[in-house]
Amino acid sequence: MWKDFVALDDEQNRVVAKMDESQSVDDQLENSSLNDALLELGAGKFKVLDDQVERFISKAKQNHPDARLGITVAEKVDTQINIELSEKNMLATMSVIGAYGGKGITAPDIVRHLSDANVKKGINKVALKKVLVASQSLSPGETFSQVVAHGMPAQHGENARLVPLVEDVMKRILAPQDNEAHKIDMRDFGQTVTVGENDPIMKREPATKGSVGFTVCGEPIKPTPGTDTTFKAGKGSYISTDDPNLLLASQSGMPIIRQNTVDVENALCLNSVSVATGHVKFKGSVVVAGDVEPGMIIRATGSVTVGGFIESADVQAQGDIEVGKGIIGHTVSESEPKSCVVKSGGNIKANYAQFSELQATGDIHLTVHSMSNDLRCGGDLSVIDESETQGTLSGGHAKVGGCVVCFNLGVEGDTATYVEGFAKYTMQKERIAKQKAIYKQAQEATMDAVRRELVVKKRDKSRRTQEDIDRVEHRKKVANAKMEKAKHAVELVTQDFDTLLETKTIEAKGQVFTHVTVMFADEKVTTKRAHGPSVFHFNQYKILCSAKLSGEAIGEDDDL
Repeated sequence: MWKDFVALDDEQNRVVAKMDESQSVDDQLENSSLNDALLELGAGKFKVLDDQVERFISKAKQNHPDARLGITVAEKVDTQINIELSEKNMLATMSVIGAYGGKGITAPDIVRHLSDANVKKGINKVALKKVLVASQSLSPGETFSQVVAHGMPAQHGENARLVPLVEDVMKRILAPQDNEAHKIDMRDFGQTVTVGENDPIMKREPATKGSVGFTVCGEPIKPTPGTDTTFKAGKGSYISTDDPNLLLASQSGMPIIRQNTVDVENALCLNSVSVATGHVKFKGSVVVAGDVEPGMIIRATGSVTVGGFIESADVQAQGDIEVGKGIIGHTVSESEPKSCVVKSGGNIKANYAQFSELQATGDIHLTVHSMSNDLRCGGDLSVIDESETQGTLSGGHAKVGGCVVCFNLGVEGDTATYVEGFAKYTMQKERIAKQKAIYKQAQEATMDAVRRELVVKKRDKSRRTQEDIDRVEHRKKVANAKMEKAKHAVELVTQDFDTLLETKTIEAKGQVFTHVTVMFADEKVTTKRAHGPSVFHFNQYKILCSAKLSGEAIGEDDDL
């Protein structure tokens, strides 16, 4: 029945449904039978406008004038192109929809649509060709999508790097020696780890600025430049006058690689320290490939590196002390001194320590355990490995200037463990009190200057000179400046103190056992039951214990 109502328009682009005065429709006129009529007209690929078809059917059944005027029910549609920008304009995706009897697309069409979408950079010509070819075989209404342009992210600058140009003697001595091939030949030690005067020992690879990126719209993306690294001369080394990124040795000796420099020190290299070598007192660094045996003494103005154990010995150095294995003392009564003493003007590092006395100006770091030791350090104490899966701090006393981190705090049984964190609390409070006293003096000086100014201004004009006025005003200005400076100093030390209170904590990442006494300043708490991962910190009034999922304030009498 549709063939009685439909016809192509004059331009052959549309199919119009129209009924004349003599025609009528019945209930059998449906959408589904329209396709046959379109095929007879040669418009089988035209896009059927379903809503308009329904409209014509409805109007025709009502014998409405609109049905006699004509309603377009199908039309030619050319291949359509859509471009979508995504990922903050870093991607441009072109979609083509197959034509409904209309025209396909050409290369100029693609270029025009790219221009209209403001896609300027990162265009992939191969992808455009793929779109053009695919569009020719699309069924009517079928969609094909292809990413046709990629932006380029900014290449951020690289941070400066400090690259040692000499072997790290510390790593060499402390490296595991599992077989004969890895054992160190001490007779050849001096030849392989020494440098001569003016030898290059470290270079700095400067930070880079990075390169600018762009979006597909051509908008520039600025890179983040790399961070520079401080590079400085060390003990026995200097920065080259010809190359500010090159560090040279100023003397012959053994290079010790530090964080941002290299020290060149006189070094004494030994297989072990025993009765065969005698006690060691050396102005420089001492490197021991093996063990320091019981009863022996080492004194060094530099660092001490021990590849094996320190057992019931007395080792003291102005620099760092690194021990490849462990520090071992023997049990003694509480009134007796520890049989093993290790003291450092820098840091102490070892796998473990037991029944020993350890003191460090800097940090103490043990990876396996600390058992019944007397520990003192100005920096941080950590008893934990890199993977944070082991490290037990149990027994003994620890007084730590900074924070404490371990995996397990305490041990099952009745062994008492005492840990004092933020031991510099009193010193910091005294620092604040001192600054407040200075501020108070500055306030008094300012008030005195104000009083003097008032006295001068109250004088009769005949008894005061401009010089008097200028002098008191200058005095008040200077006093005010000092007072503001003192006030700012009080604010700074107070902020610093508040930050330290928040960060100088005692943390157990695994478990806290019973009989652990935690101390901050004059406050202390003792655990009566086991806890999971916990952090102890101090708010100047109480010690607070924050569990992994909850936090509570704990007083001395609380049931912890």
